[in-house]
Amino acid sequence: MKTFMLAAATIALTVPTMLGAQEWIPAQERRLSAGYNDCVKAADGVMPDTIQCTQAEHGKQDARLNQAYRMVMTRLSAARRGVLRNSQRDWIRERDGTCQRRWDEAGGGQASDLEQSSCLLRQTIARTMWLERYR
Repeated sequence: MKTFMLAAATIALTVPTMLGAQEWIPAQERRLSAGYNDCVKAADGVMPDTIQCTQAEHGKQDARLNQAYRMVMTRLSAARRGVLRNSQRDWIRERDGTCQRRWDEAGGGQASDLEQSSCLLRQTIARTMWLERYR
């Protein structure tokens, strides 16, 4: 039990780092809300609470993604809207597949849940940034 608590505490303290350190770039990390960082800190290594923080942050970031998507769609021609719509659908399938593989690779349980929710969060922030630059 002590080993699990130590592992959980380590995970909570390093959430942005351990969530695919190669995939986080400073611009993405800066997009995380202060509330997220406070939530993770308050979770104090309790895995279900940390997962809940990550899922809540994903919800906020998904709302930003949807807003960015709507903004881009309003300025595109009908043909280009179709291209972006298809691109977005492809991205969703790819994101879901990638994050499911992350869950599978983590071996199941809470560690997998955290990895999957973190993957969704990272992917969503990255796609929002992409949409914001879309011309």
